[in-house]
Amino acid sequence: SGSGQFRVINEGGAPIGTWASGGALNTARGELAGAGTQTAALMFAGADTSSNKETETESYDGSAYTEVADINTGRNLLGSSGTTNTASLAFGGDVGGGSTTANTELWNGSSWTEVNNLNSSREAVAGFGSSTAALASGGKPPPSATGATEQWDGTSWTEVNDLNTARRIMDGAGSYTDGLVFGGWTGSTQAANTETWDGTSWTEVNDLNTARYNFQAAGGTDSTTALCIGGYTSTRVANTESWNGSSWTEQNDLATARSGVGAGGSMTAAVASGGSVPPLT
Repeated sequence: SGSGQFRVINEGGAPIGTWASGGALNTARGELAGAGTQTAALMFAGADTSSNKETETESYDGSAYTEVADINTGRNLLGSSGTTNTASLAFGGDVGGGSTTANTELWNGSSWTEVNNLNSSREAVAGFGSSTAALASGGKPPPSATGATEQWDGTSWTEVNDLNTARRIMDGAGSYTDGLVFGGWTGSTQAANTETWDGTSWTEVNDLNTARYNFQAAGGTDSTTALCIGGYTSTRVANTESWNGSSWTEQNDLATARSGVGAGGSMTAAVASGGSVPPLT
């Protein structure tokens, strides 16, 4: 400093990041699903501005999106998991006409294959983990919100312990034995609740700073890092918050406020695409 004092910036604080423009999706849509990393992401399904259920799958290389094979069941508000753009899982969703689905599909890098369904059909479900070890939690089996949680072992889904707070249109991050979910809609109000999963049960921890729903998350391989991107309160928001394992910190906002965004990557290197279709309440 000017007075000759030595100043130190300590490690371990919240990240200080910013959003920059990247390549646009070939098909504009929202309430889609995402997986993978910032430079090797996959965005799939969703709904267009006329609420048509989309089947498009697009692969991102860090600068541009390329259309690849379509998902078999067009839908929006689906759950997803996957750490790369060559191995991802899609499950649940809104297929239109007031109907939800339990359909689960596996992406192998070139095509989608239908595999064993969720035990309970639902939309607006949160998902995290990999294509062979995933968790599906919450959602909306019309007309309510649920806390139901199911674990994917690479072959089939098994029902496990419910969330403490039933909700839908939220998201999560981490692995199927060490993860978290946050935010959402309870059926009557937006939620800020954050819960961590230890492979057996859920524990309530510190809330988001801004209660919201219809956002998407990016995160790591456990419950210690996550990013909450965009969403809806009483309007679309650009808010971004990072999770350090114990609390949420507000970060630099998205350039464009939006809900229903697709996302992939980690807390420190994420990609957010699409969004801003009329949100469901």
